[in-house]
Amino acid sequence: MGDDFSFEDLLIIVYRRIFYFIIPAVFVLIAGVIAVMMLPTRYTATGTILIESQQIPTDLVRSTINTYARERIRTIQKRVERRDQLLEIADKYDIFPNSDGFSQGARVGMMKYAMNVGFVSADSRRIGSGDGTIAFTVSFTHGDPEKAYKVANEFMTIFMAEDVRSRTAGAASTTQFFAQEAERLRKAVSAIEQEISVYKAANSTSLPEHLDLHLSLLERATQEYNAKEADIAQLQQERNFYENQLLAGGSSSGATQELARLEAELARLRVDYHDDYPEVVAKRDEIAALKRSMAPSREIDRLRSELMRAEAAYDTALSTDPDNVSAINQAEAAVTAARSRLTAQIAQEARSRGQDPFSIQLESRLAVIDGRLSTLRRQAADHRREMEDYKDRIANTPEVERALAELTRDYDNIFREYQDLLAKQQDAQIAENLEVNQQAEKFSVLEPARRPDKPSSPDRPKFLVLVFFAACAAGGGVALGLEILMQTVRGRDHVSRVMKERPIAVIPYIHDARRKTPARAPRKRKGNFGGAVAEGA
Repeated sequence: MGDDFSFEDLLIIVYRRIFYFIIPAVFVLIAGVIAVMMLPTRYTATGTILIESQQIPTDLVRSTINTYARERIRTIQKRVERRDQLLEIADKYDIFPNSDGFSQGARVGMMKYAMNVGFVSADSRRIGSGDGTIAFTVSFTHGDPEKAYKVANEFMTIFMAEDVRSRTAGAASTTQFFAQEAERLRKAVSAIEQEISVYKAANSTSLPEHLDLHLSLLERATQEYNAKEADIAQLQQERNFYENQLLAGGSSSGATQELARLEAELARLRVDYHDDYPEVVAKRDEIAALKRSMAPSREIDRLRSELMRAEAAYDTALSTDPDNVSAINQAEAAVTAARSRLTAQIAQEARSRGQDPFSIQLESRLAVIDGRLSTLRRQAADHRREMEDYKDRIANTPEVERALAELTRDYDNIFREYQDLLAKQQDAQIAENLEVNQQAEKFSVLEPARRPDKPSSPDRPKFLVLVFFAACAAGGGVALGLEILMQTVRGRDHVSRVMKERPIAVIPYIHDARRKTPARAPRKRKGNFGGAVAEGA
């Protein structure tokens, strides 16, 4: 009607519509009571699992499981709620005796709904759990109390077994990961070691650690080279001296004196005449013929060549295999024999030709000097090659050192990483042993689930109270709805609002014992307003 209700209006409505209030209220109350009493009885069995802290101090052994207890419990719960496992438990304990009416999905959903996991937190956070969770409860609700507590204990057992399995598997996977990484780094370290070894073998003559040795060997080779050069210069001077002696020793030999005389005459003729002058040419031919007669025989030349080959073999044995003493002694004996044969041949020809023995000795000495000069020159060449070799080694040493420094730096970095990984692998192995021996954080049964003595639901007294209030609300709604729909006038306040004037008097209902309905006053103006007469009637 759009008007406000006063308390008097409500009383009038209740008085007028009392039967419309009582009938629906009684109907709803009876139906609600019947429904509450027909609700199935449910029993809940609850067990408590304690989260025990690690028994060994964490500063000595640190576990590889770093997730919070609540997060780990939720993860385990998801694993426990696997479809096949829930169906297996339902079949094992015959949770759904009349299972023909439920599909597998429906049974899985009802099992998940019946199981509940709650958390017990401490006042302050603990190091072991990290999120303040010190325990958790596992409950299962069913109409049969026997099945309720058996299934609850079954879930508790699965929770504990799954925690042990997940923690052990996590620690084992961590150890396996570090083992694989350690093996990979070990192969990398071995590869770099092999690379360094190959590089050192390829550059063994220029390694940095041999630099001081090469410098000392270069200095030694330089000294030996200088000594050989000094010996060569001394022998060259000695050879020149013997040649001068041979030229000046003609006074004791006719051929030698004749050669000196002819050469002196040739020198005097060249002062006055040119080289094509007949007398100069004749004198030169005479000197050449005399020299040919004084020249050694072919046998002496052959023996000299043989001596030079023996000396070369001796020098080769010294340079190539200095540790082979027998080969060196054999080569030295060959040199001595060749030199003896040459000396004997020169003496024999001197006696046969009647030459001056002094000249023959000078020639023999010159032959020995020539052989020695040849040997010294070869040795000096060898020392020069050694010097050049050592110079090349020393020059290549900085480049080799730089390349080795790069390889060594990479090796040191990978080896250091390898050592760190081995230490982590060892820690992971200890942590795995900690999990296997169950000395890390673990679940333990604080209170097993017991057979419930009284039902957990439904709470019938509360439901009955709700039914009573629902019945009252239903009756009041019906009565109020009828009052609004029928558009009736309620009390003097309503009359005043409708007439916009106050009533003079209020006449109550007059009951006539002879009539079943109360007597009503005659209708005035706008109708019967509970016996009220408007002002100015």
